[in-house]
Amino acid sequence: MTLKELLQGISYVVIKGRDEIPISDIVYDSRKTKQNCAFVCISGTITDGHRFLKEAEQKGVSAIVLEHLPVQLMDILLEHMTVILVEDSRQALACMSSNYFLHPDKEMDIIGITGTKGKTTTAHMIKAILELDGHRTGMIGTMGSFIGKKKIPIVHTTPPAYEVYRLLRQMADEGCRYVVMEVSSQGLKMSRVWGIQFAVGIFTNISLDHIGAGEHRNFEEYLYWKSQLFSQSKIGIINNDDESCEAVKKGHSIPFLHFGMKWKTDFYFSSAEQEKREGFLGLRCKLEGRRSFSCEIGMPGLFNAYNALAAIAAASCLNCSQLAMECALASIRVKGRTELIPCGSKYHLMIDYAHNAVSLESLLKMLRSYEPQRIVCIFGCGGNRSPYRRYAMGKISGMYADFSILTEDNSREEPLMEIIKDIIEGMHQTNGQYIVIPSREDAIYYSIKYALPGDMIVLAGKGHEDYMEQNGQRVHFSEHEIVRRIVREINQSVL
Repeated sequence: MTLKELLQGISYVVIKGRDEIPISDIVYDSRKTKQNCAFVCISGTITDGHRFLKEAEQKGVSAIVLEHLPVQLMDILLEHMTVILVEDSRQALACMSSNYFLHPDKEMDIIGITGTKGKTTTAHMIKAILELDGHRTGMIGTMGSFIGKKKIPIVHTTPPAYEVYRLLRQMADEGCRYVVMEVSSQGLKMSRVWGIQFAVGIFTNISLDHIGAGEHRNFEEYLYWKSQLFSQSKIGIINNDDESCEAVKKGHSIPFLHFGMKWKTDFYFSSAEQEKREGFLGLRCKLEGRRSFSCEIGMPGLFNAYNALAAIAAASCLNCSQLAMECALASIRVKGRTELIPCGSKYHLMIDYAHNAVSLESLLKMLRSYEPQRIVCIFGCGGNRSPYRRYAMGKISGMYADFSILTEDNSREEPLMEIIKDIIEGMHQTNGQYIVIPSREDAIYYSIKYALPGDMIVLAGKGHEDYMEQNGQRVHFSEHEIVRRIVREINQSVL
């Protein structure tokens, strides 16, 4: 493909060389530059690709795409390179990537989901409904990229534009009809999904988060970038109960559908009752509005009722059957998100990603509403992070759990017991009972070995992660594998 073909749809100026040259690939990371590629210089929050032109020249790139002319250009011969100037190199990368991968987004219907919370669970719910309705579906999000059940690891919730289009091409080539994508505010701000036309855009909710250095200046900016999903969507679906419902729609002329539970709207649950039985902790709901049927949701908490409503609204826009919705929601399990692990009839055990005080408080309050005999909370805090975060986690667990087991969680380069001391300081502000078991595997064993009838055990913080960061290294650590092995060993010792 020629550079001119890659730049189609972009306003640009040729500073040096010519655009009728062959290009073998597009690179946005200077460490991956190679011969015959086009290097797109991205201005990041930490590093600026414009600083690495000499390195790109030495590796033999054929073209560089800039959004400003850096001083370093004076020190580079640029004898064999074409230099292109664009207004926005992030948007240029997205457009070039779309051209390079032959516009895979045009071959599938893409559902985009944004919001502070609920993106991952809603995405899994929609994917499950679509697949039960007979459609091969891809997914891109926090827990990785999926084609059917095949997982492709990724680093960001919304990867850089080149990776997004590469994944979309792979999904289209493997026969996907739909793609469900988590779209973060950073992904929108950094043009990682620039140019994609979403068949459906979903807004779950918004709260104070991701505001600070390297993210968003204030809540208004955060809300603005969330709302930009609708500038690229054909239909918008919005949580009618969120206080920012009207603000997020402002300036967008697309048709909107609403979901919620406080008022009658397009999709709402007239009732949402808790359901607890052996192997099941969830909700029993009655849907009203544009669709009307009763269903079970295989995940507990009213926040999952909202996620289900968003999924139902999206599936309705895509003409999915009621049967697919009912079956998918009843059996839905999302790894590490209020995920119930089968352990027998004596107690319930859940793995959840709650790794800060706000999410832990929401989780423990939700579990309390199911009237357990005891809530046993196993958690730790990350190293090289704010001591206040640890103090707050300790205080919340002490207030809302009956018994806490303090243990490790990605201590990184920091001494584990120093982290636990900070957690204990928060625990001492409450009357909560606790024990310290430094090894997380030993802590899990203790909780299962001494579980009482009616207990709810929650392993908080790790969620879907299958590693532990210790002393600067990542080692394999899967709570799912550990729980299954411990339950099996304890059951065998009883026989």
